[in-house]
Amino acid sequence: MKRFKQAICSLLLPAILLACLVIPASAFAASGLGNDNHTDTDDYCLRAHDVSVGLSEFTSKSRTQLESDIIAASAFTFYYRSDWNTVTSGYSVDFSALTDAVSSVGYPVVVTLDPISMSSSSYITFRVFVVDDTPASYDVSYSFESGTSGLTLPSGVQSLLPSGSTAVSGSTVTPSADFSGVIEGAGKWTFSGWSPASVTIDSSDVSFTGTWVWTAFPVYTVEYRFVSDSSKYSLPQSVLAKLPASTSGIAGDVFSAPNMSSVSASGGIWRFSGWDTHTQTINNADVVFTGTWHWHAYTSGSSSATPSPSPVGSPAATQTPEPTQSAEPLSTETQEISAASIQVLEQVNDSVPPPTAAAAAPDNSISPVQAAVAAALAALVATQSFAVASDLKILKWYQAKKAARRVRS
Repeated sequence: MKRFKQAICSLLLPAILLACLVIPASAFAASGLGNDNHTDTDDYCLRAHDVSVGLSEFTSKSRTQLESDIIAASAFTFYYRSDWNTVTSGYSVDFSALTDAVSSVGYPVVVTLDPISMSSSSYITFRVFVVDDTPASYDVSYSFESGTSGLTLPSGVQSLLPSGSTAVSGSTVTPSADFSGVIEGAGKWTFSGWSPASVTIDSSDVSFTGTWVWTAFPVYTVEYRFVSDSSKYSLPQSVLAKLPASTSGIAGDVFSAPNMSSVSASGGIWRFSGWDTHTQTINNADVVFTGTWHWHAYTSGSSSATPSPSPVGSPAATQTPEPTQSAEPLSTETQEISAASIQVLEQVNDSVPPPTAAAAAPDNSISPVQAAVAAALAALVATQSFAVASDLKILKWYQAKKAARRVRS
């Protein structure tokens, strides 16, 4: 029986040792180190793996948690040599040499087990390699450029340029393209994108270039028009000369029509009645201001001697004042004088040409020569009317004197 137990032990021992040799290290901070430490004593079979720890572990974990994770990552196994059972207690781990600083040779960690048959304790040492796992930091810069030939970016665009920053290795940087448009003059600057659009930081600085494009606003026409409020009269050139020149603007521009003064013309005066609307704002369409003019003809009491442009018929003959009725009919001489005077008036009236259709319009329908002729004819008619009236007065006096003689005789 004793020999059987010895045979069993002789078979189990190599198996345990083989297991100790092939047990893999746990991944703690992704060290990739495969160093193993193996120690056999009369009391124990001990095995532990080296561990790699990043500096970030010291700042992100408590000391107790960090040491517990190191023990788990070391994956040390201890067996009693007497029965090959796993040691789960009765050992101590000394982390006093471990500090939060980078070490290429490793910090020793000692695991000590109490003696069983031996006079001294058994122990095993593994190492903790501390590495700088802080990612490398690189500069990230930004710039703007104009995508419209011949135009430089205004200060309003440059003020939107992002400030420079840093990014760690392995991170991806995607600049924001959320920029509001910037109005300049009669157009607008619009952001069209970054080049490159996105970058994963590797081992160098990176620069992004943003492009802006200027687009002109649609231009709309602002036009002014004059109309006459009468279908009989068209506006003369003297009125049309006051028409404001057309201009242009963009959406949102506000325009106000100017005031107008009256314009004198042949036979009367043109007065401005007003604009259809005094102020207009461009709303993605052309704008038209329409001004209306009204013709006012001179009245008979007007100081102007210029005839009205209103269409008129043949001038009526001046009414010959009737003489005071006498006791006797007019003599043959008196009738001849009256007939001669009336004939003169008729000749004067017949000499005034009737107005044509063109004379109804106030613009250039009466030339200066025609106006002068009309004025002369009017003066002649007035003179002849005065002469006829004088003749009638003389005739009346003559008849009265003749009647008196007859009474005396």
